[in-house]
Amino acid sequence: MSTVFPVMYSMLSSDALRDFVNENFDVGWVIQCKILHRGLNDTYVVVTEDSKYILRVYRTPWRSRAEVEYELGVLDFLSKHGVSVSVPIKNISGQMSSEINAPEGIRCVTLFTYAEGARPRLDANVSYEYGKTVAQIHNVTDGFNDSQDRFHLDFRHLIDEPLRVVTLSMIEYGGDIAYVQSWARTIRERVLIEEMDFGLCHGDCHDWNAHWSGSTLTVFDFDCCGPGYRAYDLAVYLWNLKTNYKDTETENWIAFLNGYRTLRPITETQIQSIPWFVAARRIWLAGIYLSNEDVWGTGMINEHFFRSFVDHLKEDERELGIKIETSL
Repeated sequence: MSTVFPVMYSMLSSDALRDFVNENFDVGWVIQCKILHRGLNDTYVVVTEDSKYILRVYRTPWRSRAEVEYELGVLDFLSKHGVSVSVPIKNISGQMSSEINAPEGIRCVTLFTYAEGARPRLDANVSYEYGKTVAQIHNVTDGFNDSQDRFHLDFRHLIDEPLRVVTLSMIEYGGDIAYVQSWARTIRERVLIEEMDFGLCHGDCHDWNAHWSGSTLTVFDFDCCGPGYRAYDLAVYLWNLKTNYKDTETENWIAFLNGYRTLRPITETQIQSIPWFVAARRIWLAGIYLSNEDVWGTGMINEHFFRSFVDHLKEDERELGIKIETSL
């Protein structure tokens, strides 16, 4: 039988990608290529005789060629303006992205410089520098213009689109749909979007997307970047602290904000909006898990998943000192 069975998500051969880099990039002879991790995109470590690089294979149809080009344009712009980021490397044709004909369709491939150091354990010093880096990204990209279409990190992207997926799954697995829908409605009511700083956001600022080397922080993985509410960018950092650094959340958050404020002002209205954007982040993330079964499968989607999701929102409710009304 000659017909190839349809594929949702393939894992490309490390050896074949090693040969691909040798044929398409002028970075020295590649002696090793190994998968680092699978996720919304696949990441490989590429080692030459004297350097190390990161190879990203974008997932189809997670990101289109235009969306990839937007991200790479942002990174190139930031690097040229002195921001410490992992930079895309042009291939021998002068392009920042290449294409591979995978079983599921065309997949974009990009080679990046390796961010020196390692994933940091967040403390006040690292958080302060992270805050400064995010402010630097916001400052620099106030002047960024790109003709490529890109999703906006607005309420449609953060709440409306994921909420449709969440609602359908909660109908199947159970859960307090009315409560989550009321949260979404309340976020819209409480955040004064006309007073929000709107511009380019990283979209996923946390310790997994940065390396710390000595006193230098290098940020990477701009896969979720786009024009959006800058308060959301800050809220993602707070969300990560609440999730993974409960014992040091306060000191890290204060340090992050202090670092940010050294380079960019932030209004009290925006500060007050951040806890609401933390809840929006929870809704967005639930939607990501539910709409990408080719990455994580469906085994994790069960009553426990939705109970944990709602419990986190209830924790946000208690911290805000409010009562989410579920009556329509």
